[in-house]
Amino acid sequence: MDARKTGKQPMAGDKQTYLGVPLLNKIVLFAGLPALVLALGFGLPPLARWALSWEVGLPMGFVFRLFAGIDRPWEIAVNMAIWLAVVAGIALTTMTESLKLTVGDTELGIERGEEKRIIPRADVAAVFVDGDKVVVLDHESRHLLYETHEAAPAVIAGAFRGHGYPWRDTDPYADLYRPWHLGTADLPPAVHDLLAIRASALKKKAHKEVRDLRVAIAKLDYVVRDEGAQQYWRPLVGPAPV
Repeated sequence: MDARKTGKQPMAGDKQTYLGVPLLNKIVLFAGLPALVLALGFGLPPLARWALSWEVGLPMGFVFRLFAGIDRPWEIAVNMAIWLAVVAGIALTTMTESLKLTVGDTELGIERGEEKRIIPRADVAAVFVDGDKVVVLDHESRHLLYETHEAAPAVIAGAFRGHGYPWRDTDPYADLYRPWHLGTADLPPAVHDLLAIRASALKKKAHKEVRDLRVAIAKLDYVVRDEGAQQYWRPLVGPAPV
């Protein structure tokens, strides 16, 4: 997709491909979820009254009684308005916090929330997909980008290949990663301690802290990747193998 079709300003003299939130995801967020809320808004009150008519003990019975009491038109309208506002907030937050990439011939634009940055094409040694993550490596094998993107891997690959980036089908350093465990002896103490803090952040799903700690670890010449809550690490190893 040419950037001119996306409403994005192209870099001077540089055609772009914009990778944002896929259309299907937008439909689910802005049509599917509101439709579900409307269905629940109309359907839950009569269902709750029907369940209470059994006259048997129900778990969390107060919830059933709360919904059963919504029977006047204005109460139903207010109830649905509240839930629609919640869903709209979720949808807008999801759109804002989703990773957006602008792939150009000379540089890669990255946007997530309020964060915006540029990676010069000359700094990129390899690009690939690792699970649901888009990974960009520099010439020392450091992560310039390691973020989740919702587009299909084939779409991501096509965008980067189309602009001449060194696309890899797999991680060129996959065999070098080792699992991290508390007390791992092969790491400098400072790196081990950061990985321990990061492990806790992963369990808490503190995404910003997880990203910040990955950057801090990279400054100590180590790279970390994740499989669920399990961290894997390797040292920097220089230019990507051919």
